[in-house]
Amino acid sequence: MAKAIFYGCTTRSNPRLKQNLDRLLELMDEDFIKEGEDICCGAPLILAGYREEAKEQAKKVMERFKSKGIDMVITPCPHCFTIIGREYEHVLGVDTGGIRVLHVTQFIAESIKNDRIRMKNEINVKVSYHDPCYIGRQGARIYEEPREILSSIKGVKLEETKLTKDATTCCGGGGLLRAYLPKLAVEVAREKINSQIKPLGVDVVISSCPFCFLNLSEGAEKSGIDVEDIVELVVKAME
Repeated sequence: MAKAIFYGCTTRSNPRLKQNLDRLLELMDEDFIKEGEDICCGAPLILAGYREEAKEQAKKVMERFKSKGIDMVITPCPHCFTIIGREYEHVLGVDTGGIRVLHVTQFIAESIKNDRIRMKNEINVKVSYHDPCYIGRQGARIYEEPREILSSIKGVKLEETKLTKDATTCCGGGGLLRAYLPKLAVEVAREKINSQIKPLGVDVVISSCPFCFLNLSEGAEKSGIDVEDIVELVVKAME
């Protein structure tokens, strides 16, 4: 059997996100089947209420996985993680054959513990971590793994906002808001940056969701704060 990286639509269409994920796989020197470059998991269809169309899309994805003998899927996208890992079966009724689905933070944290990822570089930076809704309060509550990753990188100092984990506020990009009301979505991100993160005096906001990365990046413009995906920080520590 084999393991696959499922990029997700946002990562595959953003050169910075995709290049960093590809570099991580290269540095790990392991074999991964690359998926999700030409097929969507169906999340937008589910969010928009098109259940039957989403079910057909799910069947296409699972047929491809089965044809390639894929028994583990790793994805940087919280939507792909939740849709494939839980909603294919429990919402759409599509058999996934017991396939294991991991968010990339779970995979990285596990790989650090198993010594498959070694981070040798010191990165002196003060960061805040943004908890994405779909792997957090609305999903599998993946809270500790991202923080374990950050604590494993020499020189990284994590400053938490008052509203974290289950109490975190959305970046503004979820629930198709960015698709339908992009200006409002960015304004929500800007408010979060200015009211919650800027007072911490951090250099960078770290996200583990491609959609959050995009929306927070726009919201952080002219704030003096950078936004990075957690995979990018791990790559910097590995190279």
